[in-house]
Amino acid sequence: MKSLALLALLVLVIGVISTNEAFAEPLDTVRTSVSNYNGDSATVEITWNHDSSAKNYKIGCVSCTPNVVKFTTDDSITINNVTPFPNGSYALLYVISYDSQNNIITAKQLVVNIRQ
Repeated sequence: MKSLALLALLVLVIGVISTNEAFAEPLDTVRTSVSNYNGDSATVEITWNHDSSAKNYKIGCVSCTPNVVKFTTDDSITINNVTPFPNGSYALLYVISYDSQNNIITAKQLVVNIRQ
């Protein structure tokens, strides 16, 4: 049984190496950059790693009043007028990646201190 498992692992490793396939974690690296904070709101730039299986991204701000929702096919977006939750400095944003059939691949929540 142990040798069968090792054989299956060897076949998998050889298959990946021979096909030169690389598998990336969708939305593995998401970064935010805050600018133009005016005491009430800020501009937040969000960037993420490229994922060839993602065809569309939905980006939103839950804490913003009114809530903000944007769509893009790029690997970055800038959201203006990002507001924090009441009596705080933290905003809640999200990025959702979709495949070509409009199925969700990955979703990430982003908690951002806009008073940076």
